[in-house]
This record gives sequence, structure tokens and C-alpha cells, in this order.
Amino acid sequence: MKILLFVIIYFTISLSILRAEDPIKTNPITTPMEPQAFLGAYTEMVLKMATFQKKSGFDSKTFELFALSAAAGMKCEYCIVAHTAMAKKAGATQEEIKTAIMVAGVVSLNSTVMYGNQYNQEKWRKMFQ
Repeated sequence: MKILLFVIIYFTISLSILRAEDPIKTNPITTPMEPQAFLGAYTEMVLKMATFQKKSGFDSKTFELFALSAAAGMKCEYCIVAHTAMAKKAGATQEEIKTAIMVAGVVSLNSTVMYGNQYNQEKWRKMFQ
């Protein structure tokens, strides 16, 4: 438990000193939590996120707002904290952050309504052709 608390605190502090455009060189949630059998593949993937963002065609702020919206949709408290901080560091306003979160909420709401009512998939697809 003490190790997990240390990792969370370390991760939070690291976010406060990172600039959005800085590549992530280390990440406390990867190697310590990755099983050895995964052979470092998860850590390697996480460390390549800065390169992925730069080659994605989206600026840091937009990329982090996408990530924040996904995090909110998944209800991942850890990701929400991280991507909110990184979006702010990339220049996102509070209004943009609220909008990214609202997009996730509205998409989730609509999905729940459609899924719960078992709306016909073919009929739905034809509406968008």
C-alpha cells in the first residue's frame, strides 16, 4: 500500500514539473506495475506517447482534450487527473476542459439510450449514409 501511495504521489508531482510539449522519459505507473512476462512492452508503448502525439497531426492541447474526454468516458480517476493537468499545461481553458468532459457524457448518455432501447443498428446506420 505504501508503494502504491508513493507511486501516485510521484506521478502527481512529475506532472506538475512536466510541460505539455516535453516527452515523457519515465512513468511511475509503467515498469513498477507491469508484469515481467510483458517484457517491458507496456512501458515502451507509454513512453512513446509524446512521439505519437507529435505525429498525430493534433497539437498538444487538442490531443490532451481527446485523452481527457476518453478518460471521463471510462471513468478513470487517475487518467482524469493526469489529462486535466496536461491539458491545462498545454493551454486548455476551464471551458474547454468542461466541454471535453461534457462530450464524453453526452455520447455515453446517447449510447445508453440507444442500447437500452435496442434501437435497430441497420436503421441507425442508414441514417448516416
